[in-house]
Amino acid sequence: MTTSTINFAVNAGQPCPALWITGNHKNIGNWDPEGLPLHNDNGVWKSSLEVPTGTRLEFKITDGTWEKEAIVERFPAKENILVVANQDMDVQLSVAHWHQNPPAMPDHIQGQVDYLGHMSGSGIRDREVIVWLPTAYLASPRKKFPVLYMHDGQNLVDPNTAFLHSDWRIDETIERLAAEGRITPPIIVGLYNTEDRLEEYADTESGRNYLRFIKQQVKPLIDANYRTLKSKKHTAVMGSSMGGLISFLAAWYHPEIFGQAACLSPMFWGKKMVNVKAWQMVEANPKQPLNARIYMDNGTKELERSLMPGCVHMLRVLEDRGYQQGKNLMWFKDEGAWHNEAAWAARVWKPLEFMFGK
Repeated sequence: MTTSTINFAVNAGQPCPALWITGNHKNIGNWDPEGLPLHNDNGVWKSSLEVPTGTRLEFKITDGTWEKEAIVERFPAKENILVVANQDMDVQLSVAHWHQNPPAMPDHIQGQVDYLGHMSGSGIRDREVIVWLPTAYLASPRKKFPVLYMHDGQNLVDPNTAFLHSDWRIDETIERLAAEGRITPPIIVGLYNTEDRLEEYADTESGRNYLRFIKQQVKPLIDANYRTLKSKKHTAVMGSSMGGLISFLAAWYHPEIFGQAACLSPMFWGKKMVNVKAWQMVEANPKQPLNARIYMDNGTKELERSLMPGCVHMLRVLEDRGYQQGKNLMWFKDEGAWHNEAAWAARVWKPLEFMFGK
């Protein structure tokens, strides 16, 4: 495997005791605010990073906490800084100003959350697993419910655990849709991510181990301890970004388990992201069973725009296999939407209605 070196040089714009880079790669902390430390060289903060050539890095500059983050010249406010390591490169950045992030606000979680603690799977890191139960589950002691398995589980219902304190508010959305009679509320199983998120959410050995972990360990545990509708018709999976990719792969590799998959802003394109070639894989294996109902969406801003070709290719491949929009396929283009938790929270009602609508 060839590697490329990225040399960072950051002009902080003001005196700082310390600076870090953090982002979507384990070598920069996987969004731990104290990811890759920078050292002060006569007022310019520097560090170097070696990654596999072709790696797409999204990152932010922090003071070691999420209380503040740097807004960098030439990049939209609050959006991730983006570079693709196609070769050795120098990345020079200037901080325009520092944004003070609000503290996590107290949030009354609707329904009930059960914290299952750390779970271990073969070939992957341990992770926290939570189960969210809708109010209807608590009020109907004999009724069984469908189950939705979700990745990045720390971002779902609690701003205190969510990235940048911005959760999906999926508890509130499900409760509202159920109260309006628009959906049958599902049980949510939230699987936290780990520092190996990129590998575990891609078509890699780690990714396949992660899916086997859900199939062989998590689902049997949930079915044994909760009133679930166990069939694949009532078992769905959902995630965003790389979580959207692994949701599709769950339906691809385990069609006997997952009958529905929701892929929000999925990483389906494969030109500059290693192991992200989902649409090509589907096209090359026309005899592989794929009978899950599929929801896909995408925004139009920055990274979302660059992901659009992969979504378009996947739509074409699925339609060539007989998928029909409005029946077993739904596509939504969210004009003006960014690649972040707030955008996914705003439109998560769409896949919920598609998968669990009455």
